[in-house]
Amino acid sequence: MQTNKWSIAALDGLLLALISITATLIQTVFVPGTAITWLLWLAKLTGSLGLLYYFVKDYSKDQELFTYKDGFRFGFMICLLSSLICACYLFFHYAVIFPDSAAASLEQATAALQSSNPQAVEMLDKIGGKLPQILFLASLVYYTLFGVLASVIIANYTKKGNIFTEQKF
Repeated sequence: MQTNKWSIAALDGLLLALISITATLIQTVFVPGTAITWLLWLAKLTGSLGLLYYFVKDYSKDQELFTYKDGFRFGFMICLLSSLICACYLFFHYAVIFPDSAAASLEQATAALQSSNPQAVEMLDKIGGKLPQILFLASLVYYTLFGVLASVIIANYTKKGNIFTEQKF
């Protein structure tokens, strides 16, 4: 017997978000090289997709009929909640926990753009104080759109049953 769908999705979303949060922390604290960063990104991608597939498949196991729509809807719920958790973490990461990393990133971008595009440097100066808020919104949109795409694909592999055998009289 399953409990509330939203509470299950919230717990699954939290566990899914821990993958991205852990990868972000590793990249900030240890500052790995390019090869390690790519491997970490690949591990984050495959781990997130595999875990999402597992969560949707596990949710559907007790149901005789689990349609594509059901799989997409539950996968999207997980991804939406996970996106919200990741975006909130990124806000706190750059605003509270590691504010120096945001300033260092802005300085690197300013140094790279100073000779080629002075107008971009002015724009970076204007948004410098609002970087955590901008990253919150950008990551929320990015993670949500990625979650929609992942849910679209995973829902096709988690459906089961035949809708034409069900009689609804």
